[in-house]
Amino acid sequence: MSAARLAGPATFVALVLVLLAGGRSNFLRDPGTFWHITTGERILADGFLRTDPYTFTFAGTWWVPYQWLGEVGMALAHRVGGFDLLLLGTVTILAAVFAAFAHKLAACGWNPLFAAAIACFGVAASASHFHVRPHIFTIAAMALTTSLLADVDAGRRRIRALAWLVPFFAVWVNVHGGVLGGMATILLAASGWVAFRILGRPTPVSRSRDAALAIGIAIACVLTAFVNPYGLDLLRTWHVIMGEPVLREIIQEHSAMKLQEPTSWPFLGFAAGYLAILFGAPIREWRVTWLLPVVWFVLALDRVRHAPLFSVVALAALPTLWPRTRWAKWLHTKRPDVYQPAGEVPMKAGRWVLVPILLVAGAVALQLAKVEVPLVGANWARHDPRHWPIELLPAMKRHEPHGDRHRIFNGYIDGGFIIYHVPGYKVFVDDRCEVFGGAWLKDFVNAEANPAEAIAKWESEYGPFHFALVRTDTAYEPYFANAAEWECVQRSGTAAFYRRR
Repeated sequence: MSAARLAGPATFVALVLVLLAGGRSNFLRDPGTFWHITTGERILADGFLRTDPYTFTFAGTWWVPYQWLGEVGMALAHRVGGFDLLLLGTVTILAAVFAAFAHKLAACGWNPLFAAAIACFGVAASASHFHVRPHIFTIAAMALTTSLLADVDAGRRRIRALAWLVPFFAVWVNVHGGVLGGMATILLAASGWVAFRILGRPTPVSRSRDAALAIGIAIACVLTAFVNPYGLDLLRTWHVIMGEPVLREIIQEHSAMKLQEPTSWPFLGFAAGYLAILFGAPIREWRVTWLLPVVWFVLALDRVRHAPLFSVVALAALPTLWPRTRWAKWLHTKRPDVYQPAGEVPMKAGRWVLVPILLVAGAVALQLAKVEVPLVGANWARHDPRHWPIELLPAMKRHEPHGDRHRIFNGYIDGGFIIYHVPGYKVFVDDRCEVFGGAWLKDFVNAEANPAEAIAKWESEYGPFHFALVRTDTAYEPYFANAAEWECVQRSGTAAFYRRR
């Protein structure tokens, strides 16, 4: 195996180990992880859901799990290997995506170490949105889609190769709503190719038949939105989530990127590097797929959740963009040990994936055998008690209701935690924003300023609360602590669990 061919496997191994170390609890901090697993189990047991089964505030109202296929996959993985296997699966997908980019960069002439470093820079730019959730599939799917578009744009593949995306999008539609980004991207690419043909710019569209084929495939990918068990209800859910402006004010992943926060700096650095490379190429030679990262850069500034998508779209464009820049010519002349033009390195799939397969298979075997080995063994995945009220679970399970006295007041972040660990309770709220709507969630956030008034209002509307799980750093905790009708069952450094006397 040549040095260039080592870039992919070596990057994969390094990323798996680093992400397992850093993501041990950090990748399990999102409340959606919990209810995604529970929803997958419900679908496997009872079929497709169409109403909310978790809350007492919106029980029985319209709700469809638009990520149902991803949730079923999570549930099955959880059955086999618990959170260890879910964490390993998430890390494996991410490592495979960025290792593939390292291989492609080495194939176009970069020194393997530098190729790996560029790919890892993309990881750092994306890491703030790495969670054990179905959206990880969207990161991989966007990487595959834009890599194929870049190959077509560069003439390495014919336009008809894009037809493979149609069945792929049909799967993606049912895994995660991020398929909307994929649809928009392929539409932009196809229409951009046609426009570039008219303008006399570089494009794979050389005749009317090519234009019709590209546009036709893009439209077919969009129409896969209807290939789902919920029909128009799935599209309705997408509209509710993407069309709700209030969510940007109260939910971090929907908010604009805060440039002053250190977590945004790797993204900004990676984006600045990409833009510098883009403007190093003659404008007359620019290709449509080189401009797609600019679109995703703007979208990431608008919503922080798009940062990983910018990273993979930019990495997909680099192998064809970089060799056309003045920087490549300069580096080849001054530092040929860092970069020198090279032909495409053949992708010998069997040899390239051997090391990743052995590593992942070994980790799975250790997990299933319950062998505790750091990073790759059993019981490595961990829920941080500083983030989750783990210490309160025994008390909550002792009081878990099995009748009508099941209403528990809780904060936004703890809804999924309760749904997964103690499903006998019906929660007040969770992070499925499409269920509650932006206006309701905003009122909930603002209500903490006057907890006594808010609790009285909600109890008159939804009935008396029987239990409460409140964070110790919120105004609700002192309210329940001082209310005569409530007693504290147990308190931890993270939260307190109350029951009505």
